[in-house]
Amino acid sequence: MRSGYAGAVPALAPPVALAYGLSWGLAGVFYLLGGRFPDPARPLLSFLFALAYMWGPGVSALFFAHRQGLRLPVRGRPNRYWLWAWGLPPVWVGLAALLTLPLAGWRGLGPMKAAVGGPLAALPDPVFLLLLLLQALLAAATVNLVFALGEELFWRGYLWERLKGQGFWSASLTIGLLWGLWHAPLILLFGYNYPEHRLLGVFLMALLATLLTPAHLWVRVRGGSLLPAALLHGGVNAVAGLPLLLFSGGDLTVGFTGLPGMAVLAGFNLWLRREVPVDSPARPH
Repeated sequence: MRSGYAGAVPALAPPVALAYGLSWGLAGVFYLLGGRFPDPARPLLSFLFALAYMWGPGVSALFFAHRQGLRLPVRGRPNRYWLWAWGLPPVWVGLAALLTLPLAGWRGLGPMKAAVGGPLAALPDPVFLLLLLLQALLAAATVNLVFALGEELFWRGYLWERLKGQGFWSASLTIGLLWGLWHAPLILLFGYNYPEHRLLGVFLMALLATLLTPAHLWVRVRGGSLLPAALLHGGVNAVAGLPLLLFSGGDLTVGFTGLPGMAVLAGFNLWLRREVPVDSPARPH
């Protein structure tokens, strides 16, 4: 570990405290007022709550970056890493679904098509699944990108600018742990991602976020902008829940947020270690 790392992390306490405080405070008030997340009966309320929660870190990033004269690059020229960011989430989730097959029961598309109803329900399963995927890719590059940018301004924006001197993998570990633990109120209060294991889910989310962070940093740095990281983040949010609709099983053994997804991400990071050596600053090339 490089010199100065031990001093860099405590210096981040004020911006991290503000990011956590804004989001955690909102979650606490929302819970005390009887809010649920997600709430199928009140989708607009869930939409607004998620937007505000995800932009808590963004507000902290903008405030401290302005005070400290840090540049958070949002503009940039698209390159192949933007396509990586858009394409990786469906591939990851598809592989996680394959690994889920021996661990959970196959529910199929029947219940989902019945809930949708109308002409779409009559479509062949492959066509219906393709439409779901296209819808998710569109959401990743539009509304989900706006939501995710609030987080990315902080995790892969402000924190990376402060920690990149420590090297890619060291910074990824710190950012990933902070990102994962930031989700704690969502899991403990609302059962987000891990409704059956709320306490354990806090630690699993920290592990999942830590496994996800290298890919987010990779496309952010090589893509020359925060937008590829937000695109990747938005894509994950768009497709991660699909296996939960296709399989019957527990939250630990099904899909991307469970053990199958973590295994897929671990494999991806082993590949990424060849692209980005240990303690590399991951400069564009």
